[in-house]
Amino acid sequence: MGFTVKQARQYAGFTQREMAEKLGISRDTYRKIEQSPEDATVATAKRISEVVGIPIDQIFFASAST
Repeated sequence: MGFTVKQARQYAGFTQREMAEKLGISRDTYRKIEQSPEDATVATAKRISEVVGIPIDQIFFASAST
């Protein structure tokens, strides 16, 4: 089962603002990543995975295998 970036954030219990702060990016930049995950840098994608505690492939590559 995969998660969208938004679902992963919600699962971890963070607001967009909290996630942006944890990632060291603006809320607007984070919001854009939720809308278009392919725009995330590799480093940001890895950090999102670490912050929410969900493997990166379950967030960013789940839809590629379906």
